[in-house]
Amino acid sequence: MRFALKVCYNGRGFSGSQRQPGERTVEGEFLSALHRLGLSFTEFKAAGRTDRGVSALGNVFALTTDSERIKPRMVNAALPRDIKVTAAQRVGDDFNPRHARERIYRYFLFDEGYDLAKMRRAAALFKGERSFHNFSSSDYRNPLRRINRVEIHKKDDVIVMEVSGESFLWQMIRRMATALKMAGTGEATPQDVERLLDPDYKKKIPPSDPENLILWDVKYDFNFEDEEYTKKRLIGELEKQWKKTRINAAILAEALENQKTGKNARSQ
Repeated sequence: MRFALKVCYNGRGFSGSQRQPGERTVEGEFLSALHRLGLSFTEFKAAGRTDRGVSALGNVFALTTDSERIKPRMVNAALPRDIKVTAAQRVGDDFNPRHARERIYRYFLFDEGYDLAKMRRAAALFKGERSFHNFSSSDYRNPLRRINRVEIHKKDDVIVMEVSGESFLWQMIRRMATALKMAGTGEATPQDVERLLDPDYKKKIPPSDPENLILWDVKYDFNFEDEEYTKKRLIGELEKQWKKTRINAAILAEALENQKTGKNARSQ
């Protein structure tokens, strides 16, 4: 039997998703959990590889096993808190998770006064089939990639860049984020971004921080069926993390304000 499993994880505690000797990785922890469960498997593959610090809400792992059914809650019982399986789907024996119909990434930026109109004009230049040779740390034989959609929206004081396409080069999204930040500050014009996409122009652009990037979803010609129990547990865990993050942000904001104003918070 072959199964596809939708997996989410907090990448901050991992040296990337791909297995590496002597390093804590998402795949390493995931496969160790399967071994602890006594689940034998072959043909393990992942839809996407994420770098150190990059998280995922909807990466997809596939494996072949003798088991007739795999339940997310069963696997989650053996996984650490920063990895969770949200859905499991029986698929054909020839299913390869890398052959996805669409991959969706989101990159989050704290708004430091960026001009959203300029960022959106620059983002529009990425759409369609373009050469992203300047947006990867490696020199690919074929740097052409087709971008279906680049959307930029703002929620409170955070700017979200959502990018969808069939496939991406290594560090491509993070380097696109750098270009859009430069456009938002006026450091780069739309013409500058267009030049970076010119196949004859060679100038690598640096990547933005990995911790702000999330592999949001991977789509196929079928839909995953969420297990209600697992979904509720995940929502509860995310709510706990959200509350902790909000508290930490409030503490830092108060500390920053105190330093700016010079107020003494000690009781008199």
